[in-house]
Amino acid sequence: MKRFLRHTMFCLVPATLAALVLGVPPAAAQLTLQSVGLSCSDGTALNLAVSPTEVIDLSGAVLAVNSLPAGTPPLTCSLSQDPSGSGNPHFDYAVGGGQVQKGLCTTNFALSAHVEDTDATSPPTSGGTFNLTEQQACLSPSCAPFCCFCGGGHLVAKPDCLHVEGDVAQLNATVTHSDGSFSSLFPVGSEIYVEAEDNPDMIGWNGDTGLPTEPCNACPATMPLLHGNVSVHDADCPGCAGTPCTPTTTTTTTTTTTTTTTTTTTTTSTTTTTTSTTTTTTCPGCFGPCRTDADCTCIPANIGGLGLCISNMCACT
Repeated sequence: MKRFLRHTMFCLVPATLAALVLGVPPAAAQLTLQSVGLSCSDGTALNLAVSPTEVIDLSGAVLAVNSLPAGTPPLTCSLSQDPSGSGNPHFDYAVGGGQVQKGLCTTNFALSAHVEDTDATSPPTSGGTFNLTEQQACLSPSCAPFCCFCGGGHLVAKPDCLHVEGDVAQLNATVTHSDGSFSSLFPVGSEIYVEAEDNPDMIGWNGDTGLPTEPCNACPATMPLLHGNVSVHDADCPGCAGTPCTPTTTTTTTTTTTTTTTTTTTTTSTTTTTTSTTTTTTCPGCFGPCRTDADCTCIPANIGGLGLCISNMCACT
């Protein structure tokens, strides 16, 4: 029920927010473009010309960015009604926030990236941010951090290029801060590649793919959102459906040649056989107070790829 209510909130609040703040009726059917201003704490300041439907979608993305914090400090955004005659230049943009499930871990993301209208494959962005925050999850609060299968951490990255086609956006960004579980995967100075999709809302990211000449063509696998909203806008084709990329899988075939040599040797020897019984005295993959099988009870589960000992309870890989 909580998940349903939260999902309902992200569906209904944007329409109400758009109506109250921007003067756009939730069920607006007018075809005229609305003048709105998008501002974010990363320095984003855009004057946009978008349809009433896109205003509602964008307000939902702003709500998700602010409601599900990601990064350190977290990205925040706001939407306002621009005065008439402000110019309203057109931009391709991808804005959104939300929460996804990666394995056993829950991760919040926040995205703000924009570029002046272009169909170039890898155009440099005009600015923005891509942030991540992984929620720490442990077997017990009293044993953290030693029994945590999700260590938690933050990532902040600044987009270098953004490519938008229809409702699909691809970008790459340079990592400017990473800690916790992100520090080894995405060290400062490395690249992170992102794909965002609108309707249905999806997000995905991965590390260096070895495509330095066309970085915005990288193709991370996307995940559905547990909560949140993503708004992708193609200025010269608003409302068009894009084509999500499909990550490629490389198959490697290995051929092994085995040569067998047979040697016959006649030997006379006397053999003495000693029989002994050995009892296993370790709990494989565990650390902590339990050191032997007699001291712990093994849980037959792989918890986050780790073997963990808690008191006299031992979780083995």
